[in-house]
Amino acid sequence: MPVCGFGTYRLGRQMAQGIVANALKAGYRLIDTAQVYDQGHTERSVGAALRQSGLSRSEVFLSTKLWRSSHGYENTLKACSQSLKRLGVDYVDLYMVHWPGPQPSNAASWSPKQRRETWRAMERLLREGRVKAIGVCNFSVRHLKELFETCEVRPMVNQVEFHPLLVQRELLEFCAQEGVALQAFASLGSGDSRRAADFFALAGVQAAARAHGAAPAAVLLRWATQKGCHVIPKSSDPTRMKQNLGLFDFSLMEEEVGAIDAANVNARLTWGGTDPDRIE
Repeated sequence: MPVCGFGTYRLGRQMAQGIVANALKAGYRLIDTAQVYDQGHTERSVGAALRQSGLSRSEVFLSTKLWRSSHGYENTLKACSQSLKRLGVDYVDLYMVHWPGPQPSNAASWSPKQRRETWRAMERLLREGRVKAIGVCNFSVRHLKELFETCEVRPMVNQVEFHPLLVQRELLEFCAQEGVALQAFASLGSGDSRRAADFFALAGVQAAARAHGAAPAAVLLRWATQKGCHVIPKSSDPTRMKQNLGLFDFSLMEEEVGAIDAANVNARLTWGGTDPDRIE
């Protein structure tokens, strides 16, 4: 899995295909999407952009996610088939459970047993080759420990909100110990909170940007990767797409990483501030 991929949350139905095509031209080889993004239209746009690119299927790492409304064994199998059809591919490189539980409106009928059934279907998809790797999103340490007790195959990736205002040290350390790759979203702020300007203005980010002649966005991404994360930044601007890939052009000093760490206030900026650990 590439360390740096391209996120597709809230690209917009009319623009998504062109934006993803530009990302592929810029050199991104991981495209991250989800069943729920624009009601499936983003998956269609990603597939169309891949076909437009002229790249072979094996050259691009595709990941998508199972939405909260599709938990359960049969629902998971059906949702994956639908995602593959929308993407126009025979397999995805990574298939993830988007949330550990249902939408709030369905919480009354929810049982953790459904989560186990969902994962059993994920394991079947892996065995059948329809997905090459399976993972989760927004899982806390508690959710991961629960899953480890019953699964045959452990999740390979946990995609979570992770940035200087939310440095999830315990979760990062646990995933590293257990061999689960942690993939960060909202590294540059998020489409929900629109806090990118605040992130770029952080004193530690500004100082590192000046020291390395780098864009603040590249500093934020480099910080996350040096913490041990994979990243999936999003931009609709081809110039910024390339700037973001500049994260590989320099390394931060230990004290620079620490200065950015110091901004942590455990602030959740996505999903209305919901803490996934509150989900049963």
